[in-house]
Amino acid sequence: MRDKIREYWEERAKQYSDNLAATTNDVYLRELEISTIIQTLNEIQLPVRGNFLDVGCGDGYSLLKVAQAFGNLSFLAIDYSENMIKLAQQRLESQPDLKGRVQVRMGDVMELGQTFHPSLYDVVLSDRCLINLDSFEDQSEAIAQIANRTKPGGYYIAIENFTEGHENMNAARRQMGLPEIPVRWHNLYFEEKPFVQCTERFFQGVSFKEFSSSYYFATRVIYSAMCQMRGETPDYNHEIHQLAVRLPWVGGFSPIRMAVMRKKLCQ
Repeated sequence: MRDKIREYWEERAKQYSDNLAATTNDVYLRELEISTIIQTLNEIQLPVRGNFLDVGCGDGYSLLKVAQAFGNLSFLAIDYSENMIKLAQQRLESQPDLKGRVQVRMGDVMELGQTFHPSLYDVVLSDRCLINLDSFEDQSEAIAQIANRTKPGGYYIAIENFTEGHENMNAARRQMGLPEIPVRWHNLYFEEKPFVQCTERFFQGVSFKEFSSSYYFATRVIYSAMCQMRGETPDYNHEIHQLAVRLPWVGGFSPIRMAVMRKKLCQ
């Protein structure tokens, strides 16, 4: 199954090599993720010359946007898709001002211990990465690998999908007479309680940001209902997506959540 998921991303990288939809069709959601990462990094205490590991960087678009915003940090980004890494390298080559402090290379979240030992990082990010593992046991092992590469007192930022928000969104869609949106075949969503129990073995102060809740309610519920009324097909480039990124964070209507936590000083 894992090889099949990897093949999916290899093919998607080929299909969307010339636009921003390689990792998601919803490009405005991606911009919302980027702005939330930047906001979060501004909120937490980071060293003047810190380092950042992006696990599952995809085509590198988000990584380079974050790197542009933090000139004092060095970045390493990895992905297990060769074609995604090729896209990321192409993006990096087009921004020579970042080359000295940004690296992208092949790597697997399940093999961080072997690949990056003994390197430790001030911040580790996974952005819709662990949901591409096909069992909770593998997801738990990936979190352990991430923890082992995080400095004591450093931060893990997880933007991952959770069943609770997905169910809330679908409940709202049912109220509007809309069909449920299924979990895609290559994704395994977390449940909040097991996720927190798993991360609390290594991290403390786990907190969630419902940064995409209002965005999802506006685009997957209200806009989708409008399209159904009009007999139209929803369009990810519709203006409502551009406007919805500016909404305040309200409710829990999105499967995509950000969890922020700090590595324990001692185990």
